Amino acid sequence: MNALALNIDDEQLQAIRERMDEANQRAHFVIFQSVEKQTGKALRLITDIESFQSIEDQHQEDSDMTIIQDIVPITDALARWAVAENMAAQQGDDTAVLADLEYYTNEVLKENHQAVNPPDSADD
Repeated sequence: MNALALNIDDEQLQAIRERMDEANQRAHFVIFQSVEKQTGKALRLITDIESFQSIEDQHQEDSDMTIIQDIVPITDALARWAVAENMAAQQGDDTAVLADLEYYTNEVLKENHQAVNPPDSADD
């Protein structure tokens, strides 16, 4: 594995997975694709179903959003993605954190047999 900013041990990973399992009972995780109407640029992302509905409402003018996998299994990759997502929400301009988020998003996509995002997908 390349030098990622995210550093969690197996015990922490297990605790995160357990919390995600609990959260999954209330609002399961989905993989969705967002296609910008103006450019046709597609991006595949992970979120919970409630957040997807909110994102879809907020961006219906400029993007077409489609769930491409309903119910994503809770795995180590998804747990690492969740930690990276949380870190990115807190430190949005940290390039190492954003690189981790992109890396783990693609790991979850691969694990679920979905196409990965191109390397420049986070750049706008």
